[in-house]
Amino acid sequence: MFDFSNKSCIELRELTGRIGQIAGVRRFTYNDGNAKGLDACRVKTGSGLEFTVLEGRNMEIYDLSFKGINLSFMYKNGLTNPMRVPPTTNEFLNYGVGGMMYTSGLMNSGQENIVDGLFQPLHGRISNQGAEQIQTFADFDDDSKFKIRLSGKTQESRLFQHQLNLTRTYTTELNADYFNLSDTIESPTCRPVAFSLMYHLNFGYPFIDEGVELILPEGNMCFARDDWSQENIADRFKVIKPTCSYQEHLYYYQFPEKKDEVVTAILRNQKLGLEVHLSYNTKQMPWLMEWKSMGSGDYCFAVMPTTSSVKGRKTELKEKGLTTIEPYGSYKTGFQFKVVEI
Repeated sequence: MFDFSNKSCIELRELTGRIGQIAGVRRFTYNDGNAKGLDACRVKTGSGLEFTVLEGRNMEIYDLSFKGINLSFMYKNGLTNPMRVPPTTNEFLNYGVGGMMYTSGLMNSGQENIVDGLFQPLHGRISNQGAEQIQTFADFDDDSKFKIRLSGKTQESRLFQHQLNLTRTYTTELNADYFNLSDTIESPTCRPVAFSLMYHLNFGYPFIDEGVELILPEGNMCFARDDWSQENIADRFKVIKPTCSYQEHLYYYQFPEKKDEVVTAILRNQKLGLEVHLSYNTKQMPWLMEWKSMGSGDYCFAVMPTTSSVKGRKTELKEKGLTTIEPYGSYKTGFQFKVVEI
């Protein structure tokens, strides 16, 4: 693979007609199926890292690959424009798209529930919100370094009640094997709002395959969601072959010895010679979830930094597990996603 890091701005201009033949951002619109009308951006850094950001779905990542190897998991439902999703209970299982990363929140993460008469859908509503104020940049900066940035703003609100604005920004650069995601959540009203946020990062075949393992920092505390997960807790870090009768497992992690520090979760595929390093700050995201779905056709391993334990808003309010943004306040968080060849 070419390494463009040793090329100057002038050399790259001399070697290309447009720098976009190496790296950049391309905006487009899906034109068929349930995705018809959905706006998106395609990002490539020149290192072999390429991914699609869905403007019409909260600036989330659908497909992601590195040097032609797919890393993401796509739900069998396919890609759906949120405008086509009926507002009924449990519709996430019929219309959820998965992809490399979707966002759970902001008023609810995890199970469906009802709070004060208001239905909170599975994984919340923010993922179905279209972004506005979209900005893209792919050019040489003042230091003659080729940088890539894209951002957009979504909103979750209810008349007479809450309003939360989410501004999401991706940054990377020429020849990068990584991207940084930065989120700012604002409450622009006089009301304090208790919120939750989870980055649901879904890894799929061929990156996810038998023998792949999850590596977490030492000193982690693990809790199983249910009896079935608890029975299999000893094998929680290992990926197995897909089976038709597999029941999903979910594990909760905390890192008490690394409070207020940056931690890195690693997924390692020794056969492909690839690792993914997911780094985030435990002060901003105190929990890490592992979703292990080894079922045939639902073959996914997900790693999910989160602000809460994703038991659903009703339970989390009782347990005081949500984060509150004060009136006119904000909350900043994010993560780095890096592909490492081993």
